[in-house]
Amino acid sequence: MSRVFRAKLRRDVWRQRWQFTAVALVIALGVCVFVAAFDAYRNLAGSFDRAYAEQRLPDVVITGPGASALAGDVAALPGHPVTQVRHEAETGLRIGDRTLLGRVVGVPDGAQPAVARLALRSGRLPGPGEVLVEQHLADHFHLRVGQKVGLLGPYGWQDFTVSGTGLSTEYFWPARSAQEVMTTPDYFGVLFAPETTVSSVSTAPVEQLAVYAEDRGAAANLVAGTQNLAAARGLPSAVRADQPSFHALDEDVKSIGTFATLLPCLFLAAAVVGTYVLLSRLVAAQRAVIGTLTANGLSPHTLRRHYLGYGLVAGAAGVVPGLVGGYFFGDWFTTQYTSALGLPLHVTELHPWTLVIGAGAALTAASLAAWAPARAAARTSPAEAMSTAPPSGSGRFSLVERAIPPLRRIRARWRMVVRSTTRNRKRSILTVSGVAVSLTLVLVFAGLRDTVSSVVDRQFGTIQRQSAEVSTTPGRAASVLAEVRTDPAVRAAEPYARLDVSLTNGNRRFDTLLMALPTDTTMHQFPTSHGTAQLPARGVLLSRGLKDTLRLNPADPVTITFAETGRSLTEPVAGYVDEPMSAVAYMSLEHLDQSLGEPSATGVLLQLRPGADRDAARQRISVLPGVQAYLDTKALASAMRDAFSLYDTLVGIMLLFAAAMAAAMLFNAMSANVAERAVELGTLRAAGMAPGMLARLIAAENLVLVAIGIPVGLATGTLLARWLMATYQTQGYHWSLQMQTRTPVLAALGILVAALVAQTPVLRTLRRIDIARIVRERSL
Repeated sequence: MSRVFRAKLRRDVWRQRWQFTAVALVIALGVCVFVAAFDAYRNLAGSFDRAYAEQRLPDVVITGPGASALAGDVAALPGHPVTQVRHEAETGLRIGDRTLLGRVVGVPDGAQPAVARLALRSGRLPGPGEVLVEQHLADHFHLRVGQKVGLLGPYGWQDFTVSGTGLSTEYFWPARSAQEVMTTPDYFGVLFAPETTVSSVSTAPVEQLAVYAEDRGAAANLVAGTQNLAAARGLPSAVRADQPSFHALDEDVKSIGTFATLLPCLFLAAAVVGTYVLLSRLVAAQRAVIGTLTANGLSPHTLRRHYLGYGLVAGAAGVVPGLVGGYFFGDWFTTQYTSALGLPLHVTELHPWTLVIGAGAALTAASLAAWAPARAAARTSPAEAMSTAPPSGSGRFSLVERAIPPLRRIRARWRMVVRSTTRNRKRSILTVSGVAVSLTLVLVFAGLRDTVSSVVDRQFGTIQRQSAEVSTTPGRAASVLAEVRTDPAVRAAEPYARLDVSLTNGNRRFDTLLMALPTDTTMHQFPTSHGTAQLPARGVLLSRGLKDTLRLNPADPVTITFAETGRSLTEPVAGYVDEPMSAVAYMSLEHLDQSLGEPSATGVLLQLRPGADRDAARQRISVLPGVQAYLDTKALASAMRDAFSLYDTLVGIMLLFAAAMAAAMLFNAMSANVAERAVELGTLRAAGMAPGMLARLIAAENLVLVAIGIPVGLATGTLLARWLMATYQTQGYHWSLQMQTRTPVLAALGILVAALVAQTPVLRTLRRIDIARIVRERSL
């Protein structure tokens, strides 16, 4: 008997090979997404962990005068600490005709630092009169060994020779600060130089003590002890988790881990629906066969196991290509990600447990989908299964006709379409569910793609309105402002201050930036949840993400401590601004000057005239006395889009996967619809209805169900996309879905087109209906 059932299984699968192929495709995509996402997550985590260990990314950094004096005390702490005293300074950097902001980090003369080692990509470590250029900056400006770069010192510009290029774990993502994670090499770059060079380009370099635990098991104890020592001296300390590059990349890897958990569930849920639709209709089409088997003594257990086999066949067919595709897709994404960052090494390993879990999840999903149809087959009585008598009862109007009475007067053939949508409610619900799930998948990924693009457009089109930002040397902002206003390409210019500060409320503290602008600024807009705010004459506006971080309500006092001078101000919270890119504080420049008793401006914001030559304006302004750096806002927006390009590519691939899954599900739903009604359709053909008319009626019925499923899919897709975006946060700020108006329209049209295309092979089967066989079976 088992051999007979195996033969039946093979023949049924072959007879509906395209339907089973569609289910296998859905399962394969789900497995592929699962394996790729988890492999990428684990590969990236392993790549970063290995790089951090080999290059000794600091566990904690103490900053401020006297930090070096703590080296002996730190060395006595647990964890086998390794320490490195260093200095760093920010100054002007000139590369060719470009003037930008440079950070010079001190390293031992011609030797590797004990902590925060450098991975050389070319050349050698710097000696006197030399600098080693951070790799991202070197790649952007095509710097090579032996070329010259200029640094602005107390006595003017000094030239230094490039000794080599390399990578530091502290600048895998070359962020200037935690609030300025997105920068461009046209504005900010990092150099490594001997300690004597740092002292020559700055009269007050920042002193730091970098600490690393060789015993990784005791790292937490070392960090706690080091922070206590720093606090006792009144010095700030920053742990690894707060280091801008580490934090940005760690959040990125965590978001990949979140998607690795959520996205496969969506695909496998769709696989369950698709498999269930196929197998439930297969069982319905084989009622007579099932009745014959049970009448001849076949046990329900055997029958249930047989129909479960269909689900396992569909699952097994999708598992192998899904596993292979997922492995290579995960390897590709890891390579692309690490190459974009320039990591000195990356890990791509085979993770057997990921493959086992992926295969097990797929087979489990297929079995769950097959369970209900198999159970229904096993519980069907022979008399019920083999009965061909129509159900008893009087005819009545359908639910739709009762709701819309004019439909009762349309032609009989179209009334049949209306009644068919509600006559077999289970069949209609399954078709509508397939459409809704398909549209949900497409809309989720399209919404995520829109959000990334919208965030950049909003930040640099609505919130930040300046064309460029000019950073000046201390005390030169006023003179540079006067010069900038005379430039023929400049339409407007105003001063601003950018200051490193700490915001505190009780025992809660957050290190951030204070941006001070004129009260009547035209360079920046302050959006809120209720509209747009004005910069207050007194008090501070905080980014919305800081509300929960600092536990502050409007009008509550917040203490602002300036990192450079140690001075403090206490200001009331005037409100919260809705900015997704950074968590900063805003204050009136006039009020800040009055509170400090001296001018505080550190630069100039400017707007160029329409049609102005941006490069020519940059070159003229960059060489003005007192200018440290010139940041073109358009270049920053472009750099941000480039940073999101790999993510955008990934979302695009997921969108293609979702579209393929949608087409497969629609094809299955509609082909099963026709297969289940083969007798009914054959009877209509035998009664003289032309194939073309029959095809139009079936197409109309399917499109009615698609039209019902589209609003459901739009609603669930939007809600799910909104929830997924809410799981991603930066600096306490939860991102919100920013879907373009046209996206749901295009997604709905895409599903409609996919439904039309999916019907083509289905409706073609109507012309091949064996009328004689159907009439003969009906007469039995």
